[in-house]
Amino acid sequence: MKRFTYVCLIALVLLSACSSLVAQPATSTPAATNTIPPTFTPLPSETPTLVPTSTPNVTATAAAQATETSSGVLNELDKLLGDTDIPYQQGHLAWQQQKSISVNLTGPSWDYAEVDKNLTAGNFILKSDITWQATGIIVCGVTFRSEPDLKKGKQYEFVYLRLSGLPAWEIEVFEFGRFKNTPTKTQYAGAIDQGNGATNQVVLIAQDEKFTLFINGDSQGRYFDYSKQRMDGAFAFNGSQDSGKGSCKFENSWVWILE
Repeated sequence: MKRFTYVCLIALVLLSACSSLVAQPATSTPAATNTIPPTFTPLPSETPTLVPTSTPNVTATAAAQATETSSGVLNELDKLLGDTDIPYQQGHLAWQQQKSISVNLTGPSWDYAEVDKNLTAGNFILKSDITWQATGIIVCGVTFRSEPDLKKGKQYEFVYLRLSGLPAWEIEVFEFGRFKNTPTKTQYAGAIDQGNGATNQVVLIAQDEKFTLFINGDSQGRYFDYSKQRMDGAFAFNGSQDSGKGSCKFENSWVWILE
C-alpha cells in the first residue's frame, strides 16, 4: 500500500514536472513597428532673373530730339525754298524758340527782347510768326547782325509797318538808336494781314549783301546792300508805338545758319 502510494507520488511529481515543461508559453515575437519614411526636403524654388532696366542716355536722347527738330525745320525749308537757289541744305539749326516772347509797349516807346545772347550770325535764315495787338499804328520786327549793345549798337532791322490802311515792311539800318538808312525802302505787301490781333509770318534770308524775304509764304523778292554795313551780329525782337498800348508777340521762331 505504501509502495503504491509512493509510486503514485513519484508519478504525480513526474506529471507535474512534465506539465510545467509543456505549459510554458512560447516567447512572443514583438510586433514590427512601422518605419517612418524620411521627410522630403523641398528644393529651393527658382527665383526669376530680372532683366536689367536700361539707364537713359541723356546725351543720346537730347541728340535724337535735336535731330527730330532739325528735320522738322528742314521740311519747312523744303516746302518754301525747294525750288530756289538758296543753299539751305548745307546749313544747320542754330536756335529754336521754346516759348512765346512779347514786347509790350506804351507809346511813345520802343523796346526789344534779346533772342539768345550766345547766338550771332551773318548768313542765316530766320523765321518768326509775329502777332501785333494795338488800336493804332504799331511796328513789330526783328533785329539782326547787331553789335553787342542791342539798344544803341549798329544793326539791321526788319520791321512790319501797320500804317493807316497800308500794310508795309522795310529793312532798316540803325546806329546809336537812330534810323540811318534803308537798303530796301518801304515795300507795300498785300500778303500782310494788318487786322488787330493778326499774325504774320516772316522768313528772312541773309546772304552777305543779299536779303530775300517771304511774308506768309509769299515771296517779296531780293534786295541788296552793297555797302555791307554789318556782316555779323546778334538777334533780338523789337517793337515800337507812337501812342496808346500795344504788343508784339513772337512765336515758332528759329534761326538756320547758312554755311
